[in-house]
Amino acid sequence: MRVIVTGAAGFLGRQVVARLTARHDVVRTDLVPCPAPEAIIGDLADPETLARLFATPADAVVHLATLPGGACEADPQRGWRINVDATQALAAAAVRHGVRRFVYASSIAVFSDVAERDHVDDATPLRPAMLYGGHKAMIEAWLATLKRRGDLDPIALRLPGLVARPGDGAGLKSAFLSNLFLAARDRQPIALPISATATSWLMSVRCAAENIIHALERGGGDEPDGAAITLPALRVGMVELVEGLTRQTGHAVQVAYAPEPAIEHAFGSYPPLSTPTADALGFVHDGDIDRLVAHALEDLG
Repeated sequence: MRVIVTGAAGFLGRQVVARLTARHDVVRTDLVPCPAPEAIIGDLADPETLARLFATPADAVVHLATLPGGACEADPQRGWRINVDATQALAAAAVRHGVRRFVYASSIAVFSDVAERDHVDDATPLRPAMLYGGHKAMIEAWLATLKRRGDLDPIALRLPGLVARPGDGAGLKSAFLSNLFLAARDRQPIALPISATATSWLMSVRCAAENIIHALERGGGDEPDGAAITLPALRVGMVELVEGLTRQTGHAVQVAYAPEPAIEHAFGSYPPLSTPTADALGFVHDGDIDRLVAHALEDLG
């Protein structure tokens, strides 16, 4: 297939592209320079960029480009342009050019109120509170409409927290989770803005990339009408995660807990998760805490 991958220079995009190029013709695009010289650099809300992307017929789109939560709250207008306007323009261009498969990276941020729930499953209603989650929920609904109209064969994958991101977290309020892995790797102490009893849904970036490619290649004949699927994830306690990091690195990870109520509520109060639809369609999590940690550390290098 000829596959257009947006956000190709990003944390997840690099992993997806690395796996896709072995068996597909990949067109990379991003707002920032990509490692490949043939990448198309430009704004997806710009018709000229879209014309360049679709100048040669494509078979599928993998849409990973996004402005994350903290950055959206800091600049709502930019968040709307990137997360809503550009995504709608990209989907419309895909329809015009006869592309069928459209894989969209959504987020568990569409729920937001997980701290008030005793579990989350496929029937849990969406109640986003942050702008980022609202953007994702709106695009899920729009893609589902295009699916019902027969215009696209889309699937939206609700990704959990991905670890471990290098650098400063790129505007993510949950960046402290990746910072824990960096501190463990570098043998540095770290203070976390959550308690030792906090729980999160986590997945390694390589597992997320493999799930995205599975969605791309499997086709969508047996997928639900709504087109959005919550992916399986490991529900990980902070003490369990620190113990896993200690086992994998071979040294004690020094962690202090300084809970901030808002952060704990948003990112450290995740209930049990059930994903029967995703399970039945062949989507997976990392398997167990040791594999999650090993995958994340290996990908950090």
